[in-house]
Amino acid sequence: MFDPTTGPRIFVEPCGVDYAKGLVAGLMARAQDMPPEDFARVEIYVNTARMQRRIRAMFDAGPALLLPRIRLVTDLARDPISKDLPPAVAPLQRRLELAQLVAQLLESEPDLAPRAALYDLADSLASLMDEMQGEGVSPDAIAALDVSDQSGHWARAQKFLTIIAQFFDTTSQPDTEARQRLVIETLAARWTDAPPDHPVIVAGSTGSRGATALFMQAVAKLPQGAIVLPGYDTDLPAAVWSAMDDGLTHEDHPQYRFKRLMDLIGFAPDDVARWSDLAPQRPARNRLVSLSLRPAPVTSQWLQEGPDLGCLIAATEGLTLLEAASPRAEAEAIALRLRQAVQDGITAALISPDRMLTRQVTAALDRWDIKPDDSAGTPLQLSPPGRLLRHVADLFGTPLTGEALLTLLKHPLCHSADNDRGDHLRLTHDLELHLRRHGPPFPTAETLLTWAGDCADRQLWAEWVAGLISGHETAGDKHLTDHLDAHLTLAESFCAGPAMAGAGGLWAAAAGREAQRICTDLRIHAGSGGIMSPRDYDALFGKILSGGVVRDRDAGHPQILIWGTLEARVQGADLTILGGMNDGVWPEAPAPDPWLNRMMRAQAGLLLPERRVGLSAHDYQQAVAGREVWITRAKRSSDAETIPSRWINRLTNLLGGLPDQNGPEALRLMQARGAAWLAMAAKLSAPSAELPKAQRPAPCPPVAARPDAFSVTQIKILIRDPYAIYARKVLGLNPLNPLTPSADAPLRGVIIHGILEDFIRQNHAPDDLAALLDIAAQHFAAKCPWPTNRAQWMARFAQAAIAFCAAEVDRQALSDTRLVEQEGKLLIPGVGVTLTCKADRIDLTPEGTAILYDYKTGTMPTKPQQEKFDKQLLLEVAMVENGGFEAVGPVQVADAQFVSIKPDAKTVPAPMKDSPTDATMAGMIALLQHWQRADSGYTARYALFSKNDSGDYDHLSRFGEWDTSDPAQPEVLT
Repeated sequence: MFDPTTGPRIFVEPCGVDYAKGLVAGLMARAQDMPPEDFARVEIYVNTARMQRRIRAMFDAGPALLLPRIRLVTDLARDPISKDLPPAVAPLQRRLELAQLVAQLLESEPDLAPRAALYDLADSLASLMDEMQGEGVSPDAIAALDVSDQSGHWARAQKFLTIIAQFFDTTSQPDTEARQRLVIETLAARWTDAPPDHPVIVAGSTGSRGATALFMQAVAKLPQGAIVLPGYDTDLPAAVWSAMDDGLTHEDHPQYRFKRLMDLIGFAPDDVARWSDLAPQRPARNRLVSLSLRPAPVTSQWLQEGPDLGCLIAATEGLTLLEAASPRAEAEAIALRLRQAVQDGITAALISPDRMLTRQVTAALDRWDIKPDDSAGTPLQLSPPGRLLRHVADLFGTPLTGEALLTLLKHPLCHSADNDRGDHLRLTHDLELHLRRHGPPFPTAETLLTWAGDCADRQLWAEWVAGLISGHETAGDKHLTDHLDAHLTLAESFCAGPAMAGAGGLWAAAAGREAQRICTDLRIHAGSGGIMSPRDYDALFGKILSGGVVRDRDAGHPQILIWGTLEARVQGADLTILGGMNDGVWPEAPAPDPWLNRMMRAQAGLLLPERRVGLSAHDYQQAVAGREVWITRAKRSSDAETIPSRWINRLTNLLGGLPDQNGPEALRLMQARGAAWLAMAAKLSAPSAELPKAQRPAPCPPVAARPDAFSVTQIKILIRDPYAIYARKVLGLNPLNPLTPSADAPLRGVIIHGILEDFIRQNHAPDDLAALLDIAAQHFAAKCPWPTNRAQWMARFAQAAIAFCAAEVDRQALSDTRLVEQEGKLLIPGVGVTLTCKADRIDLTPEGTAILYDYKTGTMPTKPQQEKFDKQLLLEVAMVENGGFEAVGPVQVADAQFVSIKPDAKTVPAPMKDSPTDATMAGMIALLQHWQRADSGYTARYALFSKNDSGDYDHLSRFGEWDTSDPAQPEVLT
């Protein structure tokens, strides 16, 4: 296939050429005179499985012939080259072993890192070990680094790095990267004495990894060996090539990896040759982009070579720059262009490392029922099987909450063995309402069985659920194998349903098969996992599951493609959209390295953080060379202004600095093309007509439908927010309690009221602090199941109890009878409305009068607030004096006080002198008579204390479309 030569055989394909198509075209041109059997012996090594599939697909298109062997470079790690090289250790097994060693280190020295970081540390160590083995860097080289200026950090890091040293022992089973390098070294040694007599070609790789570069060196020395480099910049002058001699300053250039290969293999830019005759699609644009990407030390060449570019309007033909105001606007404009591509019958590809942007574009395309072919697929952990498996893993070792239980019961895979899930969903709905109304915060098997009662319809289902949730809270430390068995058995039982075998739909479809593959792989290597806690198992399983991806190649539209930057290197499309071109996205910000800084990496011979930037730059240079290209970005993210990608800045600055070549005009036309699509997308998303905003409501229901009973605490709501009374008492809409109750202020108030009720009811001595605290401990233990909040509340109450007992001595000295939690009701004359109440405490004095106390754990109402809004205590006084409490009778009230249950024991009296009972009753009659009028509207948020106060029915009144400055709009309802 190749003529004899004295130097390495290096071929290139320039930017703008479909690399896979050019590779096959060049191969067929050189194989015209080869016998079919010789052509079948050709070996082609490519760097990605996607490229391997595309080359095969191009051969499958015809004509018929014996195909060459197309292999992956990474497959060399599994090559059975010699009995002296044992098979590689499975990556999962090695990570489990590292996790055990890291766990032991953290147990002995817990200050090194938090336990929650265990598996992240193990993964990071495994990645570092893979890199060291691939680059041929030994632990001794790391230990010998000069760390005189960072000894503190280095001392901590070394304790972790000593863990991986044992895996570099030549007597141990090698890792995948180590074995790949060993295979390559063995092949290179063999080929020195006995080179293969058939062509060997390395195609598509830039040699950015050490082992791959070593393999390319070996192939370049073969008599029939060749390297075909992708995206080679044929416009880069020799002087620039020779100047790129320092990785610390030039690693981020798109062509630096090729310069490094030149130094390793021993060739110069003049030694390379074209592989195929395919011409770049936009040669003028290639020259422009090449000049814009010159290394920073030589950007002065812009002034020298810029005038040689010619008219830049022609060079930027087919190039669009779209700068949207937000990511949503960017996604909608991209989706609109992709939809146009479908209509035009062309192939369009969105290339972006920003997965949020690609998901937004996918959602926008759903408007036209277009599902793109996304090469990244869906993360397994976000698929239905992945979510269910994670939810089940969360059950072990923690108390079961109502939210966690209903999340599982409502999952589409739960009870999926039975085609009719109607009864299951109905019972789940009934259980949810029960848990919201009655609790408890942490349901148990007994909770479900009590809820089911004697109802035959519920009993079988409740027994099934109760059996599944029992005993997991107390799960302890055990081996990874046992954790996995219990986890998967429980997950399958949830999916099967009661009295059903199998696993329902858990392992069905593409997502289920991928989940089963990962679980099977974990089961095979679980023996290396050791003993762990349920929380550690949960973290480990989530980490492993996050590595799975669900792909369905047949589901996406064949013309609309979404690629990552790696997949885009070997593909071709009529329209290429480079999305998310902001710094930090493309190129991505380097990931933090907890072990070695940049200089230490350079000293050790490891890869620099700028390597990824250089590879991203190479991807950009290849992708921007297409026939029609869009460059898109959002000027602002969700929370801040964005910075354009450095490559956009370079391109726009170069264009803006060449007015004689029409650079500014070319840039304006690029931006105008993008602005036109943004305007169309904005118009498409805008409502067809201006929708009228809701008016501030004030419904006027029929008098017969209006409430005829109020509690004294509801009078405050009636005055401040009448609409809430309308929604609750007229419409019958009661807010649902949260599914997972929290330790909030209302619950604390209820508990403290119960404590004081028992203390007074049991007739303890007023200064018996020990009895009060004992009652408090019992109430908090029974009603506050959150240990941390329980301890905090008990500590706070203990301080308040001292002041309460001191004041209680004086209170009890004034009375001889104390009544607690007394229920009362009073029919308001003339309006037919009943006032109800549950008084915290009524003390009866020897003089035949009453003293009212109302306990407050929150803010105390002021005197003006009591007179105008918070009339609770004044109304209780009126009810007592008018005989509203049967156990008390009509008696004169001597005093009424709000009592603060805080360390200050503050009291606030009711303004009885300024608001006597007669005035209170007259005001109440007037208020209630107002609501008996047919034209009286229940105005929303009529007189709230603060405009920032929220109500349970703000969403129903559509608050936000109107504000409190808007006049109410009474509406008579019939």
